[in-house]
Amino acid sequence: MKKLDTYFHKAISTIISICLLLSMSLNAHSQEFNAGLNLGYWHCQGSNYYSVGGNFEFRPKHAYFSINTDPFVLFDKTYATFTEPIYLKLNIGNKFRVCPSAGGFVRTSGNYGWLLGIQIEFRINQKFILFSKNELYADHWKDTYYGHFGENYTYINQGRSLMFSVGVKMKWKK
Repeated sequence: MKKLDTYFHKAISTIISICLLLSMSLNAHSQEFNAGLNLGYWHCQGSNYYSVGGNFEFRPKHAYFSINTDPFVLFDKTYATFTEPIYLKLNIGNKFRVCPSAGGFVRTSGNYGWLLGIQIEFRINQKFILFSKNELYADHWKDTYYGHFGENYTYINQGRSLMFSVGVKMKWKK
């Protein structure tokens, strides 16, 4: 139970830090802020997960890079896991964009790791943007190996998974 409380406190402190950083950047002059919703499908080691989440993008006007966070919840048949990724995205194009991205993430399950992705965006009008994301998540977590003679060894295990999601964003600040 103590381990779960520690992960929960780490996730909450990360979210609070991100919110403070985002609120400071929203007050800065000549920033662009996009927010939206996305739905996703995640295939991981023989299991199928579905996700629902938000999308927040902070970008200085006319900059090629933006800071993004897409908090989402993964749903399985028996449980749900909250994931908080933060990544940099390279914006290539204007009305139709192809955007490679790289960053890291933490989960309430205790997993953490890095992600690589590509986003395809299509601007409908001045306010709304449709997007599709394909991301590779590399999860790391602690496992225990139980020896034959009573020794226990802790090691870092890893797994990779692909996530596909679609969504819509709206420009809140130009």
